[in-house]
Amino acid sequence: RPPSPLPPKSCTRSLCYNPPSLSAMMQRRAKHVVGPHGTTASNNDDDGGSAKHKTHPLLVPFAPRLPASIPPRSAAVSECSSRYCLPGVPAPLKFILLSFLGFAALMVMTAKDRHVHHHYKNHKEDSGIRGGMQKEMLHGVPHAPESLHKKIVREKYSQPQKSEGTDTINKAAERSASVEASERMLNQPSRFVDSEKKLKQQLLLLMEKQKAEKRSSASNPNDSVLGIKISNRYLGEDLLPYPESKGGEKEWEKLMQDRKKELSKVDTQEWKELMQQYSDMMEDIVQDTGVEDHSDESIHNSEEHMENNHVEDTTKEELSPPALAIPKHGTAKSKLWPTPAEKEGEDTTILLKPAFGTHRPASNAIFVFAEGYDLSIYLAFVESLVNTGYTGDVVLSISSEDKLKPDVKEYLLSKNARAGLNIVAYEVEWSCFKRSGQAASGSGEGMHHCQMNHAFGNASGEAIPDPREPRPVATARYELYWMWSLQYNSDSWLMLIDARDAWFQLDPFKGLATSVSPGDDVLVAGELHLFGENADVVRIGTSNYNRNWLVTAYGKNVVEPYFEKPVICSGSTMGQQVAIETYLRAMVAEFDATNCKSKGCDQGFHNYLYYSGKLGHENDDVIVEGIAKVIVHDQGKGIINNLGALRDKPLSEWGLYDAKKEVVLQWDGSVSAVAHQYDRDKEVNAMVRGKKRLFEKQWKDFVAQS
Repeated sequence: RPPSPLPPKSCTRSLCYNPPSLSAMMQRRAKHVVGPHGTTASNNDDDGGSAKHKTHPLLVPFAPRLPASIPPRSAAVSECSSRYCLPGVPAPLKFILLSFLGFAALMVMTAKDRHVHHHYKNHKEDSGIRGGMQKEMLHGVPHAPESLHKKIVREKYSQPQKSEGTDTINKAAERSASVEASERMLNQPSRFVDSEKKLKQQLLLLMEKQKAEKRSSASNPNDSVLGIKISNRYLGEDLLPYPESKGGEKEWEKLMQDRKKELSKVDTQEWKELMQQYSDMMEDIVQDTGVEDHSDESIHNSEEHMENNHVEDTTKEELSPPALAIPKHGTAKSKLWPTPAEKEGEDTTILLKPAFGTHRPASNAIFVFAEGYDLSIYLAFVESLVNTGYTGDVVLSISSEDKLKPDVKEYLLSKNARAGLNIVAYEVEWSCFKRSGQAASGSGEGMHHCQMNHAFGNASGEAIPDPREPRPVATARYELYWMWSLQYNSDSWLMLIDARDAWFQLDPFKGLATSVSPGDDVLVAGELHLFGENADVVRIGTSNYNRNWLVTAYGKNVVEPYFEKPVICSGSTMGQQVAIETYLRAMVAEFDATNCKSKGCDQGFHNYLYYSGKLGHENDDVIVEGIAKVIVHDQGKGIINNLGALRDKPLSEWGLYDAKKEVVLQWDGSVSAVAHQYDRDKEVNAMVRGKKRLFEKQWKDFVAQS
């Protein structure tokens, strides 16, 4: 097939001139003819021995015989290349020029990726990965450099945007959050990484000494540093990781072992703090994913968030329990715990006063932390209690008036205006903080750490700062309960209960008698009643949350004997005032001793106090001031029926709910006085929701009539 008479396409590239017209090409063809072996010659048939008019030798056998008027393609290409593709420029120079242009184009196309890599490399060198000290996040976990971190965030989380403006805003917010997080993490010191670097420097000095000794042999073997023992851990500036010589090994080993024990204690404490941070982070994830939670009903009460995987041990060595003496059984009464106010000083006073309502010291009382709820929660709690015929006090901690939900205050005040129970409400002012230390608005449903404002004062009555560090309100509520307990007589019965998931069916104090002997003015010691979860379904060791709270607060070796014990719920406790006041002092003291700040640690304190014997055991003689005996009620056999662990099937199938009568039952078929954690069961929760609607209608009718 003869080649196309048109010039090759290569001549149309941007580096070539445009081809001449077809007529001009036809005129030049007459100057060339094809020889018998594929060679080309001029019309004069004189090539002068020049090789430029010959084709490549390898192509000679395959050269076609074409009419003289049509030059071969190779000739056309050569002609075009020499005349129009940078004419007069030697071929090697053309190749170099084209290579340079191609390289320049490649550099332009890869500029962005090279910039990211270059910035990352320089950042590594600046932060010490190849040189000096390395910046790391908490406790030695490395953090990605800022630029790389931003790129990861963009690639992983960025989504197509609908508009350029939205895209710009999102990128700006992303960049700001990334930079802030990176700076915060990179500025965290790491004792572990710094120690490894110092250890390396010390060992390098040893290596230099050994090299020097090899060059000049030591006269005394005891002075040699060859073959001496070394430590694989940094021991400090004052103790090298190796002896000064062979003769000093024994003395050095003794010092090394003592130092390692000291460092091990420090490691244990830091590991405990790291686990605390991890626990807080997981709670933040639960909050961010939208899981419903409330400050007065810690996750632990129901175990509904229990995972299948076991929580790993958070400590490797035994942590010393709080330095509180535990008296032996049968000894004289002793006071173990100071009052919560004494942390700031013995002359500390209580400034907190009710927002409305008045305590009645001779009455029984129910204490409830009920901040942040809407009217329906208060309706279910109070109206179900009123329907039992209860006429004692209900002491509530509610949100400040500017944050209180609509109609809540009006409803609570209306109860005091009518005969029946007595409402006492406290509006506590909190200063709350996020995990990062940034100020937060409100307790964040128990996730934020908070301090009470204007709760304590000095001897002159002037307000002083909260003597305790910020902690979850679920932990701080025990200080409120303690303040409230002081308003009642020693023989009054008090109940501590969660607000959102408590449903009353009988008067919880009916039939309970005081223990005051004739002629006594004060009850010396009272009963303390605790209420357990279902022991057949959950134990401390099988509950990830309960197990982790105890291990985090006290250490595995201290609490491991309790792993087979039933879980005792901290959201439901009752007893006589003298016993409850002592119990509340103990709960606050456990926080002071352990500094456990996870939401739910109060349940760990609660179980530890009982199983460690600090509160005494069932039917024991008085061992602490205020507590005559401690009684633990199995699930479904006490005044308060904890239902949260029974989630495998409906309560009606367990025989604990009568749908026709709409009542929750005990295991013996009798009616439970208090159904706690009722909302875990669909049937019971639906029943209570129906009652709430009825109570709301009654309240609206009352308001309309008023």
